Amino acid sequence: MSENSDIYRELQKHLDTLPIGYPATESGVEINLLKQLFTPEEAKAATKLNFSFELLEDIYERFDSKEMSINELEQILNNAVSKGAVIIKKEGDKKYYANAMFMIGMYDIQTHRGNETLVDFLQTSSQYFKEAMDAEMFSTGINQFRIVPIETSITPEHHITSYDDIRQIIENTEGPIVVNDCVCRNKKDLYGEPCSHTDLRETCFVLRDVFAQMYIDNGWGRQISKEEALEILKKTEEDGLVYQPGNAQRPGSLCCCCGCCCGYLADMKALPKPTDFLKSNYYAEIDSDSCTGCSTCIDRCQMDALTLVNDISTVNLDKCIGCGACVPTCPVEAIILRKKEKETTPPADWDALYENILNKKQELRS
Repeated sequence: MSENSDIYRELQKHLDTLPIGYPATESGVEINLLKQLFTPEEAKAATKLNFSFELLEDIYERFDSKEMSINELEQILNNAVSKGAVIIKKEGDKKYYANAMFMIGMYDIQTHRGNETLVDFLQTSSQYFKEAMDAEMFSTGINQFRIVPIETSITPEHHITSYDDIRQIIENTEGPIVVNDCVCRNKKDLYGEPCSHTDLRETCFVLRDVFAQMYIDNGWGRQISKEEALEILKKTEEDGLVYQPGNAQRPGSLCCCCGCCCGYLADMKALPKPTDFLKSNYYAEIDSDSCTGCSTCIDRCQMDALTLVNDISTVNLDKCIGCGACVPTCPVEAIILRKKEKETTPPADWDALYENILNKKQELRS
């Protein structure tokens, strides 16, 4: 094995210690991905980082000063940041760096690539998700995402909490809001399989955290106001997309997903009981006396949770994720959202979420 291959394997093992790890495969596809993301010098630097942010000067202490100067290390790390392989936080003239997870993290940022390299990256990533990453993401049963209902499916009687209210999630965001193209729809477009539910592409939001500032600094997305964000969400609601914010009371991301392009929803839809993994506090209920069997709700459902039984729309509660997309377009108002008896409260923020995931991993290994 060459020295360069050694450093990529070392980096793979290092990234595998993150909350959402980076497991090895028999095919070695994970090394191919790392080579698309990191030069050997960047890979070596990344092995010296942690999941939490650390000051550049502290990171440099892990290197032999004969290898490189601190300015050279900074340049190497900045190059990795520009590719979405490492993350950065700036406070005045101080710079802090940290490892990014592959998902959520490196994968989502790659929309900045040119079409030729993006196709190669997406094809390699698809193989890796099938061989290892899907299983890694679901290994603890703690999801990185959750489902919140669309705004027009909620009534005052629901007594909805702020973390289940899409408008409040946006209104309560402190710091920048960035919107960028959905990497999943970009992938389908490049494969000549455009989305069958929407023509929208700017449907992924980065909220409040260091990722948002990274997107702004690198030109990966467009900074928008809260009013603009709500206007985009109104359009995604009209197209029947599913809201998937980060699984936290103060999420750092929000995706608007469809069942035909989103790899995550597609994987969930293939399961017999996706509600085991996709957390939501709501479910749809149909008034069979009012339902006319028009199938409008069936066409809107991204999870194939609705079917006609004796010409009446029927909900499969194992598949219904409570997104509410079916509610506002029912011509006879036969569908409502019901709140589950046991409400699931998400972690306070991303730090708490990933601490929970790490703790669960340790529990499962003991």
